[in-house]
Amino acid sequence: MSEIIFHQYAMSPFSEKVRKIFALKDIAYRSVDQPAWMPKPHLTPLTGGYRRIPVLQIGADIYCDSVLIIRKLDELAPEPSIYPDGNALAAEGLAAWADKHLFLAAVPLVFLAMADVMPKELFEDRRRMFPQLSLEALKAAEPGARGTMRSHLAMLEDCLSSRPFLLGPQFSVADAAVFHCLWFARNDPRFADQLQAFTSLQSWFSRVEGMGQGRGEAMDPDAALEAAGSKEPLTRPHSDPLDPNGLEPGIELSISAEDLPADKFKGVLLSASEHEVVIMREDPQLGRLAVHFPRAGYLLHLEA
Repeated sequence: MSEIIFHQYAMSPFSEKVRKIFALKDIAYRSVDQPAWMPKPHLTPLTGGYRRIPVLQIGADIYCDSVLIIRKLDELAPEPSIYPDGNALAAEGLAAWADKHLFLAAVPLVFLAMADVMPKELFEDRRRMFPQLSLEALKAAEPGARGTMRSHLAMLEDCLSSRPFLLGPQFSVADAAVFHCLWFARNDPRFADQLQAFTSLQSWFSRVEGMGQGRGEAMDPDAALEAAGSKEPLTRPHSDPLDPNGLEPGIELSISAEDLPADKFKGVLLSASEHEVVIMREDPQLGRLAVHFPRAGYLLHLEA
């Protein structure tokens, strides 16, 4: 198999979620530093314009979204499982809650705490994604966010008072998802002080942080592009007979995230399953690339 290449940046919370899975499974990977804001000249040729981080690359197969990336890593290295008790629904449900509700409560706290040192390019990039974003809106949201976060921390503290990890004696994908939100929120000194008061949660946090970030080795961005251009995608055409939309390989479509519907990624359907949609796209320099997106949380736009 081709090298596992992970496109990230150090302060990316969703990259930290995946790095914990790399650590859990002791998977070696090559790490490519990407910009935190657009443009991303060494990432766009691979994805066709997907702006979010992280992205996983295996040869000419490109995986977008941390949820799908973690699913792929679990497929490549099934043990130890991200669902140690076999209850994928509970683990994924808690992870989805963290990625959305817990993370959104952290955002105003971090952005306001770092307002004086945050690069203006980063703030403007996020404003282009979410036009309603402004310092005024963040300040208005801060009291509610602090109250919400306090409630979430109390619930997590109660859960962890009787077990070492969120779902029992072993680490799961739920732990990775909750951890990255709190790891991100710690950039707010007031939150970091607050976290110390929750003793079981703080012990859990230290335990997960101590796992490290896996066996990553730096890779030059140009080398990652070369790795994609020298390979053909491994994904083969596949159709799901139970697909609710009757998708078949060969149709033209575009895909967008539900929360960023204007950012559409166009290609020819290569494969569809219950968990992912794969489009084939052609890059002028790199050739054919198979770009993988999660099924849940993404919109399909069939071309006329």
